[in-house]
Amino acid sequence: MTAGLVWFRNDLRLDDHLPLAAAVAAADKILAVYILDETMGAASRWWLHHSLTALSADFCARGATLVLRRGEAEKIIPALAPVSLPAVGGFATARSEAFNLDAIVSCSSAFTRVSGREHAADGSISILVAATIEHLNILEVLTAERIVAQVSISIPKENEALRFSLAGSCFEGLRIAGREGRPKLNPRLHQPGSGTSSQGLTLTCQDIRQTGRDQAAKVINGFQSGSPGAHQWAKTRHEWMTTERPRDDGTVLCSLVDGFEGAGPNEGCGHIVEIPGFGRFIFGELVVSRNSIQLVAIRAELGCPVSGKIGVNAVGGGGEGNTT
Repeated sequence: MTAGLVWFRNDLRLDDHLPLAAAVAAADKILAVYILDETMGAASRWWLHHSLTALSADFCARGATLVLRRGEAEKIIPALAPVSLPAVGGFATARSEAFNLDAIVSCSSAFTRVSGREHAADGSISILVAATIEHLNILEVLTAERIVAQVSISIPKENEALRFSLAGSCFEGLRIAGREGRPKLNPRLHQPGSGTSSQGLTLTCQDIRQTGRDQAAKVINGFQSGSPGAHQWAKTRHEWMTTERPRDDGTVLCSLVDGFEGAGPNEGCGHIVEIPGFGRFIFGELVVSRNSIQLVAIRAELGCPVSGKIGVNAVGGGGEGNTT
């Protein structure tokens, strides 16, 4: 089997699209991508919205998906290209040294690894995605010697929920606002997988739903003693997970991190640390549905003179098995 990537730019159609036709003729699996232009005017955005909606519908009618991204193509395309590897088997790595963004976020090195293969024995697909960052520094308030986010995914051949493991993920040498932060990893989410087929990984979105409910309730209760704005933020973000009825798409929001050992940087608020006058850090956030998973080691929502959102070590993947 072979895989190919088609980057859609101005020709937003499937018929008479020569690059797409060439890719379909040469490859068994196709990854279709469109990258949004942030400088586009309002009139052009209106036209683009309707064109992309029609193109996405055409892909869905053929059992495929159009991947939408925004940003710089020279950075996005190399990052997306490994997504096509699992369908055929393969391995890709990337490394960056001495990264510094306007003295806001820096690290000494960052390393990513993606691998995948299809198993002839049962037709399942295995994917391993890992991201490592060393000597992270966010405005001198959060530092860490080493952080690893790693997800092992198994996609069964039949139309079953994907299975996963987060084994290998870790936080080393973490300090928050001058205090040592020793995250307590949820034992159910951090259990290792085993084997080389879909039977080796045990967790599904259904298995961790109760974990998400418990963590959401803990976060909301923990923020009750804070400012009204902080408590409302926690309710808006997590209250939907406390209901018995799951979302229509089956999505679960939870965290690899249950809290912090000892007093920690914020007793009682679970995996979220709020620093008054600075912002919030969200650790080990996990979003899982029937066919996809994303793990973000750290989310930072800054509210000091430097404002904005930062994601550190985001990994994930997914897909559906071939039932034919």
